Amino acid sequence: MTGTDLQTKGMLCDPGDHFVGAYEVERKYAVADLEVIRRQLEARGAVPFTLGNTEQDIFYDLADRRLAHNDQQHVLRIMRPSGRALWISKGPGPDKCVSMDLPEADQAHKMIVSLGFEEVERFEKSRDIYFLGKFHVTLDEVPGLGRFIELAIMTDDADKLAEYEQEIADLADTFSLSPEALQTQSYRAMQQALKDA
Repeated sequence: MTGTDLQTKGMLCDPGDHFVGAYEVERKYAVADLEVIRRQLEARGAVPFTLGNTEQDIFYDLADRRLAHNDQQHVLRIMRPSGRALWISKGPGPDKCVSMDLPEADQAHKMIVSLGFEEVERFEKSRDIYFLGKFHVTLDEVPGLGRFIELAIMTDDADKLAEYEQEIADLADTFSLSPEALQTQSYRAMQQALKDA
């Protein structure tokens, strides 16, 4: 991928294999101050991938809500100002994830709806992504929910999932992220829990 292609997609560096794989091992932690984490990342030589983006996630399901019942999600993610769009399929289960770049968000939305999917929810967050070795580290600010760091790695090798879970736990320790700060719900579920409270 050339520098011009990367800039067109709002990327500051080539992602390489960071987002390749059928599985994503990801752990999310609540944090008080993202700038403290950012300084730690910069001190470790983390490479910025995308900075200053607002991401809008549009969630889809079929009329019978079979995706929700099967612990699956289909999401169209629109990133601004970079202009990137991703179609993401998560599940069944917490680690299964596939995604693909799409050239045009509005057309993608129309295509997904034409396939029989219905929009069920929209969700927005501010997000910066860094690469730290083989891991990608995401700094999120979510209106109404707070600030979070996500540590993640993708793979096609299901046998590596337990090993990567331990490596992510070890990486979290180096950022002084406590087990109590671990968030096991998605942002969407966290937001729904707030509405239901």
